[in-house]
Formats: sequence, structure tokens, C-alpha cells
Amino acid sequence: MLLVVSVLAGTASAQTSDRQYLSEVLAVTSKPKAAFYRVAEGKDGDLFIGKTFTLDGKLKAEGHYTDPRLSVEHGRFTFYHPNGKVESQGEYAMGKKSGVWLRFDQWGRPLAEKVYDPEPLANIVYTRAESMPQYPGGSRELVRYIKEKVTAVGGKKLKGTIITSFIVEKDGALTDVKVVDGKSTSDEQMVEAIKSTSPWQPGAERGLPVRVIMRVPVQF
Repeated sequence: MLLVVSVLAGTASAQTSDRQYLSEVLAVTSKPKAAFYRVAEGKDGDLFIGKTFTLDGKLKAEGHYTDPRLSVEHGRFTFYHPNGKVESQGEYAMGKKSGVWLRFDQWGRPLAEKVYDPEPLANIVYTRAESMPQYPGGSRELVRYIKEKVTAVGGKKLKGTIITSFIVEKDGALTDVKVVDGKSTSDEQMVEAIKSTSPWQPGAERGLPVRVIMRVPVQF
């Protein structure tokens, strides 16, 4: 097996102000909580190069990203052991590991390869996302609109709280709309009213649209 280590241009001497501080699991965090930092190292074609270092300047990882904020991994990546030897190497596809990843112990000896399939993760439904879906007119306008559309059977005034559940898809469409609590004779109206608010602004995770389940209570 031939191991090719891609050494990207740049050093660990980037200005502190350009550093993106990361936690132990490489999630963005504040400087006092950081275990690593990431810096931009220019571009490679349409992709942006980023390097991640330990706080004492040792290279932890290097690879390509889709955006200048270095938030979505895409393309070839290499991770390193503390002693500088390659820990793993493979490809990312829009923020998710993809295909065959080569793995090595701290002495450089090959370990079992790992194979990643990002497709099953593509349709995960989030209950919370970094950026939650939004009704274009805002939550108050959504409640006002629903109240206009939903009336009690026989013209009586509705009382109580009705809670609906639905999924906001990556394109903003609404699916699986249903009443989950406070059911009444106006459930069908409620479902149709929610459906008619589509499309929404979709939710996002790490800058990419994701499916998010929403629960919306409306008090009558």
C-alpha cells in the first residue's frame, strides 16, 4: 500500500487574530476552552486550504474546505499523531468522511482501513440545528396567520393550545405535518394552515441546509 502525504503550504506562525479556536473534538470554541487552533493557508483551485495545530504549534490536521471560514471539509485530508507521523488520511464530501480512510499507529504501521458512506447521514432529521428554520414573516406573523385560517366547527371560538409537528426540508418545504397535542375538531384545518405556510427558510448545520423537525404551539 502506497501512502502519499500531501504537505500543504504554510506554517504555524499565523497571526493570533487569524486563528479559529477549536475544542478537543475540533468544534469551534472560545480561546480559554481551546485545545487546537485552525488557520487559513490560501486556496487550491476552488477550495480553501486549512491547517489545524495544537496550542503549542504541532500540526494536527491539514486539508481542504469549501468556504473561507473553513467550516465545511471537502476533499483530501490528513491527520497526524503528536509525534508528527500520519494518523489517518482520506476524503471528505461536504463535511462528512467518505470512502476509504487509511489509518496508522504512532510508529507508522498500517491499521485496519475504515470505510465511510456519507449517504445515510444526508437525511438525518435534526431536533436542534445551528441555524433553526424560520417562517419568512417571523413567529408572531405565523401565529396570526394560523389563527385566521383555523376556526372551530359550527363557528364556535376555539380555546386551548394546539401543538403541531412537521419537518422543514432542506429546500424549505414542509412534510409530515400533524397535530400532536390539544387535538380538536379543527385538526384538519390546522394541518392545512401549516402546510400553506411553505416554503420556510431551511435550517442549517455548519453552513449546509439540513432537515429539522419543528413543534409549533398555537394558543387560541
